Amino acid sequence: MSKYSRELKLIIAKKCLGGEISGRLSEEYSISSRQIRYWAQVFSIHGAASFQPTTHSSNSRTKFKALQLMWTNDWSLGHTSATLNLSSPGTLSVWLRRYNAEGIKGLKNQRKGRPPMKSTFNTTPKSDDEMSLKELKEELAYLRAENAVLKKLEELEQKKRRQIKKKR
Repeated sequence: MSKYSRELKLIIAKKCLGGEISGRLSEEYSISSRQIRYWAQVFSIHGAASFQPTTHSSNSRTKFKALQLMWTNDWSLGHTSATLNLSSPGTLSVWLRRYNAEGIKGLKNQRKGRPPMKSTFNTTPKSDDEMSLKELKEELAYLRAENAVLKKLEELEQKKRRQIKKKR
């Protein structure tokens, strides 16, 4: 979702194209003058259809076509993104940086959000007949270690009880 509503962008862009200085509008609306000039550029190209959601970020092919458009016409990032009605020139800048670093693979959509947790344990234990000899030995070693820990805990508890009896 956009930080600023479409209606606000249209109002500010119209005011800027109407002759008001972007610096004054910047102070009035607390928005950077660069952003205001970008909105005015988008509005001058697209008119009332400005600031509508676009499908340019849907796949790597359309992103690459946007970059090719910029290269073939020798346009700036700002003018190209205004022509494509992107939300900001930064979007195209990120695509360019990824393309330069990784090629066409860098333009593929990346997953958003936290990665899923990986399961580290087996939820369905196998029966003894299905386990291999190595798995059985591993389980035996684990059970022996667990048993030793439990015995040590019991021993420490008994030692603590004896000390308490001696103090009485």
